[in-house]
Amino acid sequence: TGFRSVNVAMRKLFGLYACVRPCKSYQGIKSRYSNIDLVIIRENTEDLYAGIEFKKGEMETEELINFIKEKKDTRIRSDSGISIKPISVTGSENIVRFAFEYARKNNRKKVTAVHKANIMKYSDGLFLEVFKKVASKYDDIESEDRIVDNMCMQLVQKPELYDVLVLP
Repeated sequence: TGFRSVNVAMRKLFGLYACVRPCKSYQGIKSRYSNIDLVIIRENTEDLYAGIEFKKGEMETEELINFIKEKKDTRIRSDSGISIKPISVTGSENIVRFAFEYARKNNRKKVTAVHKANIMKYSDGLFLEVFKKVASKYDDIESEDRIVDNMCMQLVQKPELYDVLVLP
């Protein structure tokens, strides 16, 4: 049937595309950082959350590997498992708009797109392109983007610089 995860099935069935994760430091709770108050918003139904996978050693996986080799002249080892991460304009618009509306309703000042567009030009690159287009309609909220590798470093070194993070 293709059913693999209750979470993924429920997200798809009910259109639960936005995962909102507040991250906050609390007075009296020992932490390396004080005054942390940021929100991470992730697209919950696309990207790797789409759950499109091909198991190592199966015929359809071998066919996919051969198709990719033929069309993209790229070698994938025959003992590989494969996951596909679709990112659409529609899904990206929805999650980015959600992030900006969340920021506006909660008096947040900045939305940061976190991506891997430098490497994944057709998926994360599309997400970033959509982010910039949607951001241009929210003049009252600052917008910026960070490559995920750099964002990890920034969150360790200077988490107080961030407000709302949106990810595909």
